[in-house]
Amino acid sequence: MAVERYHQTLPRPRTEQDPAQGTRKASRVVGLKKFETVVYLILFAMIATVAIYVLSLKMEAYSLQTEKTQIESEIAVKEGEISELKTEVTDLASYDRIYEKANELGLDLDNGNVKVAEKYGKD
Repeated sequence: MAVERYHQTLPRPRTEQDPAQGTRKASRVVGLKKFETVVYLILFAMIATVAIYVLSLKMEAYSLQTEKTQIESEIAVKEGEISELKTEVTDLASYDRIYEKANELGLDLDNGNVKVAEKYGKD
């Protein structure tokens, strides 16, 4: 039984090929049809259009980011100026400075003429 299987699995001995069958060559090259060519051209155009659109969006985003950074730096400079001006206003509005200026102008402190004013309209 084992011997029989051994003989069955052996490759067949090569026989000489028939010269008529030999190697086959492709007899016809398949080309693209007009409809397929149009579809491929449209697809290529769509991909190119989308790529250009994406690149333009990225360029616009980059320019907006640059503009945002520039505006933020301007805001930081303005906030610094505002802080300096607030410090100056606080210094000019101090009680000691006002009292000193009043004495220079010859004014005396009379408690009957002193009124309390609310700052910025707060109650």
